[in-house]
Amino acid sequence: MLTAWRKTNARRNARAARAAAHAANPDAGRQLVEHFPDQLWPKVRQVVAGYAAIGDEIDPLSLLETFALEQARIALPCVVGRDQPLVFRSWTLDQPLQAGAFGTREPAQNHPELKPSLVLVPLVGFDLKGRRLGYGGGFYDRTLEALKAQGPLTIVGLAYDAQRLNKVPAESHDVRLDWVVTEERAYEIAS
Repeated sequence: MLTAWRKTNARRNARAARAAAHAANPDAGRQLVEHFPDQLWPKVRQVVAGYAAIGDEIDPLSLLETFALEQARIALPCVVGRDQPLVFRSWTLDQPLQAGAFGTREPAQNHPELKPSLVLVPLVGFDLKGRRLGYGGGFYDRTLEALKAQGPLTIVGLAYDAQRLNKVPAESHDVRLDWVVTEERAYEIAS
């Protein structure tokens, strides 16, 4: 119970920091490209799962455009059900997105499902131990755990640098990030 209360407080603070960072630099997503780690580029030539930013999330579109130029196959998450893992459906930059659950935008249901080797994850807050503070629905934790069980997976959180917290309250089911890329730098998480 105490962890849930701590997460609620941390979310409130991190959301305020994210909103302020977005207001100060709404085009920060373009800066993600210059800080994306060199050692991850080989994984980009496989299947990359991104996301369509909502609200004041940092926008990965410039990264996805760059990945597409590198011949990556792009997939975006789709909500299947409240307690279900996300599925990732194929998407190209010229295809329209449809309204999804919780205000998300996603590819049409007739797009094929893909298994990514690299997942770009939106977040509310993060720390330098790779702990990610999400929205509280557990979608990404369930999804990432299932993907990791199927084979190698690299998980990259995308955020404004202002979303970095000293310590994210974590529970045993929370899946850790391998990297965090912000508009200012990349953080490699030590295993």
